Amino acid sequence: MKMSGFLVGGLIGAAATVYVSRRKPGAVAWAANALSDACSSVARKSVSKIMSKSFKEEAVNLAPKHSDDTGVKSEAAWGQIEAIVNSDPALKRETDKIKAESSAVAH
Repeated sequence: MKMSGFLVGGLIGAAATVYVSRRKPGAVAWAANALSDACSSVARKSVSKIMSKSFKEEAVNLAPKHSDDTGVKSEAAWGQIEAIVNSDPALKRETDKIKAESSAVAH
């Protein structure tokens, strides 16, 4: 938008406001009040939406959940890892070496 268009629009709006205020003195006050009410209504609705229970529930729904079968899945995964390690002798030696080093170090 050009600056001249902005200035011309502002002047036209000011002229229209003066014209309407002279023809109907309460119209400008009514329009300002209506605009103020609309803005405060939007602000109230926004704050109530943020503070509402549904917003809190949405945050809870996005959080990671613990399920009862997590332990079973973890046990199955460790079983697979152990089977892979036991199937490769070089890998088995390396893991035994790492275990020995970690148990020797005081935590």
